[in-house]
Amino acid sequence: MRVLVIDKTAGLDASHERHQAIGREDGVQLHVLGPRHWIENGRSIFWRPPIDAHYCAHQGRISGKGHYARVWYWSGMASALIRSKPDIIQLLEEPWSLTALQTMLYASIFAPHAKIIFYTWENIYRPWTYPARASRLYAMVDKAMHSHSCAAVCATEGARQVLEYKGYVKPLTVISYGIPQYFFDEQSDAPPQNKFTIGYVGRMLSMKGVDLLIQAIAKIPDAQLRLVGTGDDFAAIQSICKQLNVADRIEWISSLTEREIPSFMSDLDALVLPSRSTPGWMEQLGRVLIEAMAVGTPVVGTRSGAIAEVIGDVGLLFDEDDPDDLAQQLQRLKNNQSLREECRRRGQMRARDKFTWPHFAEQIIDFYRSLLMESKHNDG
Repeated sequence: MRVLVIDKTAGLDASHERHQAIGREDGVQLHVLGPRHWIENGRSIFWRPPIDAHYCAHQGRISGKGHYARVWYWSGMASALIRSKPDIIQLLEEPWSLTALQTMLYASIFAPHAKIIFYTWENIYRPWTYPARASRLYAMVDKAMHSHSCAAVCATEGARQVLEYKGYVKPLTVISYGIPQYFFDEQSDAPPQNKFTIGYVGRMLSMKGVDLLIQAIAKIPDAQLRLVGTGDDFAAIQSICKQLNVADRIEWISSLTEREIPSFMSDLDALVLPSRSTPGWMEQLGRVLIEAMAVGTPVVGTRSGAIAEVIGDVGLLFDEDDPDDLAQQLQRLKNNQSLREECRRRGQMRARDKFTWPHFAEQIIDFYRSLLMESKHNDG
């Protein structure tokens, strides 16, 4: 089976680990197309594929660096299609993106027999409308991809439901992203703290609900909070801390490297993701929850977007925009050591069972095989 993955984030360490896992699957010849230079959350990423990679790397020059739906390959795509001769083209892109449009056009010329599959995170049903000025163009691309693709992979059940609401009737499967192995290598041993220590990692934006976490902390006098991240609402969040007289119990960390995050999380008694839904956004996965579960840190999240799906029954949930409920859940964890240990144990088990890159690779290759077998049967 010859597979070409088109991945604008190919230069990230986590993406390399994902592609390594896919490339190790039996009978798979993997090719990966990605940009030489990509901007991930404001950080420049230069792709330097390791020599011992289990895949063939194809690099290109793009426009739209850092803009997820606007990436266009000015070089690299045609040669990747010609050299890889793919049976499967896996777009790690939304079906309305410019890369999706380019893939359909180029594949029709250079790989007309390849089966195109897209990956979607979209968990808000917006019937053929998109939060961009190019909404009409995106709608045209989306409808064309529904026609030209042979199947789709969804990040969550919420994404599957949205695709079905839009009338997609071809094969669908739900396969969530994984997290790097180094999170599983960093294990929490219930670190002793002078105070119950709660953490948050993410952007300082209103939709992420950090203000709710501040309000909850104010209701737990003997707890401390460690916040990692920056964002447009940082000043407003600091102002709330001063108003509630909790600034002396909060530690601010502007950023951590990817390799520093596991150690940070393992020192927490709980990690919280207090996101709130907006008309144009809901949490699409909540990767930090998976990372915390992997290191053995109990997790608490709001009932918003994909958070409940990710946590399952191994952590605690609270009602959206309800700091009182959040405070109650944190008090439950703080006052019940056996509950913390149970969340720790079951969270690690869930992360290992569902959110590793080898698990992702095994599932997606099984899906490809079923599609190719069905196609062969129909052709016969």
